Amino acid sequence: MNPTGKTGDTKGSLGKLPKRSFSFPFETFSEMESTLELIFSPSAASVILFMTALKCGTNSYRKIITKANTNEKVLNHLSKLKSEQNWGKLSFHDIDFEKGSGKILVVNSFETVARKTSQPSCHLLRGFLAGSQNYLKNQSKLTKKKAPEKEMNSASLHSDKLSEYQLLI
Repeated sequence: MNPTGKTGDTKGSLGKLPKRSFSFPFETFSEMESTLELIFSPSAASVILFMTALKCGTNSYRKIITKANTNEKVLNHLSKLKSEQNWGKLSFHDIDFEKGSGKILVVNSFETVARKTSQPSCHLLRGFLAGSQNYLKNQSKLTKKKAPEKEMNSASLHSDKLSEYQLLI
């Protein structure tokens, strides 16, 4: 089953989805996160999700960069891919690759749709974006300092389901 809920291969902006993939309802993800919080703690669960997604974001960006020849095109592909995979609608604003700054807005992040909490809840998405940023930063020959990905506003705190991230490359 692919992210649209249909079985079989579908064509996306970056080609076919992998045959060896799966998806599950947002509620299942929420239950998994709640279980991590029960076993460890809420703060440990957030670190586990963030760190898990960090490598995924790096690898995803590495794959996309082979199909796009500019950072702007990579960000466009990344936005389309995450939307197709139902992670949320990503948009990039005031991106300055020279300064390594900008803003990422995410509407309807699957994590905020799944979790109804008063705390920042986009740990997986935040890690994925940080991994992508770290790869971009290292490819751009900027400083080797790890790029902190800061969740500015949690979508779960707002009825409009908007998450805002600061891009720090």
